[in-house]
This record gives sequence, structure tokens and C-alpha cells, in this order.
Amino acid sequence: MRLNTRMSDAIHTLALLSIREKENLSSTQIAQSVNTNPVLIRQLVGDLKQAGLVSTQRGVSKITLLKAPEDISLLAIYQAVDDHQLLNVDINTNLNCIVGGNIQSVLGDYYQELTEKVKQQLGQTTLADMIAQILAQANAKKGPLMKKIDLALQELQKANTQVKVVRTLLDGDWLALHTLTTTDGVQSVTFDVFQFAGDTVQKQLHTATPYLETPTPSGHTQLDGPVMIDANFKAEETRQLVTDTINATLMNGPHLEHADAYMSADYIQHHVGIPDGLETVKKGVQMLKSVGKESIYTAIDHVIADGNFALAISEGHAEGIDKTYYDLFRVEDNLIAEHWDIVNPVK
Repeated sequence: MRLNTRMSDAIHTLALLSIREKENLSSTQIAQSVNTNPVLIRQLVGDLKQAGLVSTQRGVSKITLLKAPEDISLLAIYQAVDDHQLLNVDINTNLNCIVGGNIQSVLGDYYQELTEKVKQQLGQTTLADMIAQILAQANAKKGPLMKKIDLALQELQKANTQVKVVRTLLDGDWLALHTLTTTDGVQSVTFDVFQFAGDTVQKQLHTATPYLETPTPSGHTQLDGPVMIDANFKAEETRQLVTDTINATLMNGPHLEHADAYMSADYIQHHVGIPDGLETVKKGVQMLKSVGKESIYTAIDHVIADGNFALAISEGHAEGIDKTYYDLFRVEDNLIAEHWDIVNPVK
């Protein structure tokens, strides 16, 4: 991180913390977005903390903005991380030369005037202004995605039905939506998957389960958690990890003795009734196996991947009943970090 890029990287970091404020981003995750070393991000965050712009918690991957973006000027950010002379005059000139003897004072006055103008402009511009421009540009690039979402919603929003899209995954011609759907006052969590040919829906897949007000033992709901796709992750690598995880741990019966190689120890679970933690999941699956109620996956039909998210649609059975399994996974540090799912009998 060169000195003259620290302000840019600081704005980048603060904007990311604001836009993804619900995700408790670590320095490693921020570094992936900035494309730098996590150590340098921690140094940068240290300067921002000293300036009173962010706070951190010892032993916890949580960096929090201490002020609203509209209350953070670019001048405050500059002064926190990059407060050096913007323009510098060479002081080692030949004073006996007509130019060398006079350029220091001439340029010095001019540079000072420019510096004051720049600082004035920085003081009038806020982090919120930067975030608004970032989001506007990002939305402009989402044209094809937004068009597909609009077409998908035309299929979903029938009479007496409202659809709130929580997560979207775009994978080539495939679009997957994770939604909260309300029909005649009854709420459901759904996965709706569309395959497009141009602007025409060629294939539509759907599964739903009742939305429950009761959270998991760890305090999660069926829909909460990170929603933004992290484009720093390669979709093909995410797809491969999810495919490998299912094949190694679920195919032809659960084999969670292999799970440590694929899943985070702090695995976050949004399935109702199941607490977080890989060891807890292992114990739960072992209990189900002991009474013959475990889920046995037999085939993966689709894996729709976008950045650090992938939705796997699989076939299988439990207790002699054929079932479909929709598993949405979030990847972090080359491991499965979080899981949402809907399981239904085959109709």
C-alpha cells in the first residue's frame, strides 16, 4: 500500500464497512476487496481508529463505523491516514541560478494555494457522497441482472402475492432468488430459480417452506445474514467447493467425519432448530442416523454460483420419502461458512 494510495484505500475500507455493515467484515475480507495484504489493512484501520472514525474489538473480527457516512468528510479521512504535503517543492536547487534561486518561493506559494483549495473541497465532500456514487455506478452495471429479476418477479407476483427478494445469484443464464413471499397474509421462505434464453424464461424451479418467527438456538432466522455477493470470489471456485462438500459429506448418506476439510468450525446454520457450530451439526446428524432419519443425497442437479454464494439443488431421500434439497452456502476462507436450506418431499 503506497503512501499516495492510503487515502483511496481508507475510503474504500470505510465505504465497504458501511455498505456491508451487517456482515462483521474482517481485515482479511476487506483486504480481498482492496487487493492488498491484511496486515496493511490492519495498520490502516489502526489509523482510522486513532482518528475516531472506527472502533474494533479485541479478539473479534468486527470493525464498526463510529460516525454516519454523511458525518465523515474526505478531509477527516485524509488527515487520519495521509496527512502529508500534497505538493512538494525541491529544496535542493542551485540558489545561484536565476531559476533555482527563485522557484522555491514561487512554487511554494502556488502549491500552498492549491493545497488549501483541495482541502476545502475534501472538507465539503463526505463518505456518503462517495458511497452514493459507488452504488449508482454498481447499479448501472447491474442492468442485465435487474432485467432478469424484473422478468422473474413478473412470474412470481400474482394476485394477493408479494415477494421480497433477499438474495440474488446470477450465473450465466441462471438466476436464483431467495425470497420472503406473502400470499393472503401467509409468509413463506422460497428459492425460485429461472433459466433464461434471452428475455424468455425457459425453465423455472421452486421450493417453499413456512416462515417461522422462532429463531434458531443461535438466534438466526431462515433469511437473515449476509446478502451481498462478494465479487472478489471466483464463482467457479465456489461452485467446486460446494460440489466437493456435498459429495464428500452428504452423498449416499452423511459422512461428516470429513466435514472439517470443507466446513468452518464456526459454521453458521439457519435451519430452524439447529444451533451454530460444526461439532453440533455432527452430533445432530449422528443422532438422526442412529434412528434412521438421516437425509441421504443421491444426485446434484444444479449448482448456481455467484461470487462467494452457491445454491445447490439436489435429490435424495429420508425415511423412505424422496426429497429435493435446496442448500444455499456462503464461502469464506476456502470453507463453507454459512448455510440456508429448504427440504421438501418430491411432488
